[in-house]
Amino acid sequence: MLKLKILFMLFFAFGTALFAQKLTINGKIDKELKVDSFLFRYATNFVDQENLYGKGEEVRVKVKHGRFQIDLDNLPATFYAFIRLPKNYSKDISDDYRLIGNSGNFFMLKADNPMEMQLYQHGVSFSGGQKSSLDCQLELFRLKKKLSDRLISLKNSFGSFDEKTTEKQINDYLSAYKSINLNACLEAKKLVTSYAQLLDTMTANTHYYDFIGRTKWDEINHINWLVDFSPDSVRSYVARYYNKYYTDELSYGDPKRYRGTSNEYPKFLAYKAFTDLMQTMAPLGRRIKPNVALADLLISERYHGALYDQVAFSSLLIRGTKEYLDDMYLTSLMGNMKNEDFRQYVSDLRKKRTTRAKSFQFKLEDENGKMVTNADLKGKVVLLDFWFTGCRGCLALHKNMKPIKEHFKNNPNFKYVSISIDKKRENWLNSLQKGEYTDKFDVKLWTGGQNDKHPIIRYYEIGSYPTMILISKNDDVVAMNPPNPYTEKNKNALIKMISEALEE
Repeated sequence: MLKLKILFMLFFAFGTALFAQKLTINGKIDKELKVDSFLFRYATNFVDQENLYGKGEEVRVKVKHGRFQIDLDNLPATFYAFIRLPKNYSKDISDDYRLIGNSGNFFMLKADNPMEMQLYQHGVSFSGGQKSSLDCQLELFRLKKKLSDRLISLKNSFGSFDEKTTEKQINDYLSAYKSINLNACLEAKKLVTSYAQLLDTMTANTHYYDFIGRTKWDEINHINWLVDFSPDSVRSYVARYYNKYYTDELSYGDPKRYRGTSNEYPKFLAYKAFTDLMQTMAPLGRRIKPNVALADLLISERYHGALYDQVAFSSLLIRGTKEYLDDMYLTSLMGNMKNEDFRQYVSDLRKKRTTRAKSFQFKLEDENGKMVTNADLKGKVVLLDFWFTGCRGCLALHKNMKPIKEHFKNNPNFKYVSISIDKKRENWLNSLQKGEYTDKFDVKLWTGGQNDKHPIIRYYEIGSYPTMILISKNDDVVAMNPPNPYTEKNKNALIKMISEALEE
């Protein structure tokens, strides 16, 4: 137990100097692929690993005469990274090119262990001290691609589901879907076992549980999608099947054999706890969702020690960017966690979100090119709404906010501030003209094309959209992610929260 705890602390250390190691990655890319540069993004802590697409460190790598070199420092002993190669539409290109560069697959890498990578038109090869680990991961990526193809074929064979779909059809589909995923997990176990003599136990365990985490996340995410976007009869069939065959099933890896170093497995366990609760509530109504505090109660019943810390922390990072977190939940979480780094993160988050931290001092452009700052909104209660063109949740929030805006339309001390993170100014302006995300009297601002790299996004650690932030008359943060008014209860809660801020 002590050894496991030490390994856990090493892996999830938040970039302390003790683990500031280096890594050099040398590579060769076939000139026929016509790659002159690519993006390399990596995470040095568990927080960034949870959303490596939007967080972490990013490096633009130049390719000269078909060769490149990446020099990284200040690394923990183990970390995750992904490569974003330019899209290549050639029919002659191998799947490996897409698996490495265009599928969002993350490699687990080790610092202080130089590696080389050769990318050809018809394949990829690795050399150096991490060859066996990288080969194993690439084979798992290939297996995941085969799994995806099998699932697409299954879906095509059943067609779309509508009001005429019977419960037997749904049960047959989900049984086949579940079986295909289970067989892939068994194949992954066999594959990783074949590398047993080439990998240390911890590395092999991590690769296997990363695959389990990714695969089972996708599996239950598909079920959630069916429940959210199917006709009422279909969603009831799906929820019934899930509650019968998924809630207590153990086909997602044995937690007792997990060694505590996977990026994906704790994330899946957190998502499954949320899904178990959500599908239990599904018969009560489409829009009833459990909050992160309720999910944490279930997580605390299922897992203990270091595993509880990982799963509960993953749950916070997944759901906490989308929900209002009250002080009671954050205080309870700090009391339950043993990992000091996680506790410190929660403590800092609590100070920022629940104890009236000063709001970010911004200077953003409006639709007329005028720069707007906090000083222009002095003395007003401000509700910030962060969104981007194409965000379905942002469209829904705009619709749901109309009763709130109507309620406060005659109060000059309330301002609704719309902040777009669109990369292109013309996309933002086109969306403003259509009025799908904003209303006439909103203050409409833009982050200048910096997208999720803008300091205001980094300051508030916004990881999903839409995100709302309520600011007081004194320019303090009242609440991150106040209630989204998609239900009558939430609408009344948001009105109350804004009204109390106006009365201060």
